[in-house]
Amino acid sequence: MSDISDAIRGFAEEPDRFVAVLPPARRIQTDAFTLILAPARTVSTVSSVRISAGDLDRTIAEVRGLVRAAGYGRTAWNIGPSCQPEGLGELLRERGFVPATRSPFEPEATAMALVHAPPAPPPGVEARRVRDLDEYLETWRIALETFHASDDDIAGWLSVAPELWKQQDFVERFTLVALIAGRAVGFAFAYAGPCGLLLGGSGVLESARGRGAYRALLAARWTEAVRLGKPALVIQAGAMSRPILDRAGFQALCRIQVLEDPGV
Repeated sequence: MSDISDAIRGFAEEPDRFVAVLPPARRIQTDAFTLILAPARTVSTVSSVRISAGDLDRTIAEVRGLVRAAGYGRTAWNIGPSCQPEGLGELLRERGFVPATRSPFEPEATAMALVHAPPAPPPGVEARRVRDLDEYLETWRIALETFHASDDDIAGWLSVAPELWKQQDFVERFTLVALIAGRAVGFAFAYAGPCGLLLGGSGVLESARGRGAYRALLAARWTEAVRLGKPALVIQAGAMSRPILDRAGFQALCRIQVLEDPGV
């Protein structure tokens, strides 16, 4: 029998409803959907859709209007099993939505959770909190490289990074860096929710993979979750990270379709 609570399952499937959102990011939450406008104006996401089939076209138009008014150029819809109406992904594809394949999205994610300590990293690998703005900017450069970000994404995120650094309170939001022989080789973001930490983006430079940096970042975030009295980690994992997370003890909870709206 699974030891994952309903609260953790809900957090893993629809985290955008729960984590704190600070300027310049915005959350627009209605009875029908949750819309996140990211800090950089290159991407926005829709989740937690609760509508009837008859309201779908009106809701799409409403989201498009909000996104365009805010000056954003891309929108991806995250469709989990709790979304309504039933078959929402197919209904969106019939309206021209396409599987999201451009960074930072993948066409499918797996909501996963961990409620026990992950394996310890090997000796010689350190993962810890980012200590200053320079180190924070370095983690963003690693992130943008590992995500194969476009030039627009790189410029957008680096421009807002100094403001985002001011929000790193290690209570609501965290950035960690992995080091091997003192060299920064990996990064990890995390955000506090009501019952655990949401694992945001994380990755390791290709030249440093296979040496335990990703495991060290997992262990460091578990330590932070325990410190906060919220011993759980949740994630919406992509194809590359899921095998590692399986080995670390994460449980797969549900599938998330990610569809991009070309109409934006």
